[in-house]
Parts: sequence; C-alpha cells; structure tokens
Amino acid sequence: MSGPRRRAAVARRLAPLAPRLSIRVITQGWTVGTATGATHVCRTYDDLVATVALHSAHPVAHLAQVGLGPDWDEARRADPPHQRS
Repeated sequence: MSGPRRRAAVARRLAPLAPRLSIRVITQGWTVGTATGATHVCRTYDDLVATVALHSAHPVAHLAQVGLGPDWDEARRADPPHQRS
C-alpha cells in the first residue's frame, strides 16, 4: 500500500471495526495504539490487518477485504491476472 492518502483511507475503513484501537498513518505504514497504551508499528498491510484482528472480534479475511475497500475488489475483477502459457 503506497502513499499517505491510500494508507489514511485504509485506516478510516478499519477504525469502525476496532473502536478501541487508534490507527494512525506514518511515513511507511501505520501505528496501532491500544487502550493500555501499547503501540504496534505495522510496515505492511498484512501486519496491520493481523494486528487489528488480534484486538477485535473480526476475522483476518473480513478485515483485509474491508480495509482495501470495494473499489479494489471491483478493479481486481475488471482486470484479471494474465494467464501464463
């Protein structure tokens, strides 16, 4: 996930699913703060989803889909991967 706007959009989509966490954008990823004051640095999207899943009741697959948003899923369907011969 590149770019601060895209990372901020991901944080906005995941925040309602984990209201006790504070998800903030940093230069190369996100930080996830817990109610106890612990902070986790997430450098990749997978790290972010896994961290949020640990602290919420939502499964990883659901969080991953919500975090990317509906536009990503539609774009993926419209542009199928090339088949290798």
